Amino acid sequence: MALLGALQPLFTALIAVSFLGKALPPRAWAGLLIGFAGVGLVLAPKLAGHGAGSLTVLTVAAAMLSVLAVTGGTMVQKWLSATDLRVAASIQSFGAAIVAAAATMLLGTSRWDGTPLLWGALVWAVLVPSMVGTTLLMWMMRHGDATKVTALLLLVPPLAAIQAYVFFGETLARVQFAGFALALGGVLLTRSGRAAS
Repeated sequence: MALLGALQPLFTALIAVSFLGKALPPRAWAGLLIGFAGVGLVLAPKLAGHGAGSLTVLTVAAAMLSVLAVTGGTMVQKWLSATDLRVAASIQSFGAAIVAAAATMLLGTSRWDGTPLLWGALVWAVLVPSMVGTTLLMWMMRHGDATKVTALLLLVPPLAAIQAYVFFGETLARVQFAGFALALGGVLLTRSGRAAS
């Protein structure tokens, strides 16, 4: 999911250009393309593999749906830039809670084991990605260009691959290390460019 989520900066750039009348300089486009080349190198072993850790049609469809949702949320947050950050965060959390509740009713189970591991994962999910991560993303969206902010998401795939190696023993090929370097270079190039209105 983290690997496919890196398509989000491209969708943001396309929406900004197509619907918001923004013009991206060639440097920003070049940075995005270099970043995606890096993502492709990180993805290559997963696309070629079979069994655990490989990509399936369902995985790709779920990832693409989440990427479209994050892109839409990013653009809405840019649109709500005049709204108080706490109010905007509450609106986003409420919307996410509705989707999570619907998914739980349709796909989940009613069993709750209450183990420390489950509570720890829940506390982490609520505090770090939901509260801190979302607030930081919204703050950056209000103080920067949407394409430059979302370009940082190109770093997610290589960092996820490194974490998978450290925590789950998944091996990293040389091509994935090269992909990490390209993705980082693409992010730096995109963020150094100045977007024109």
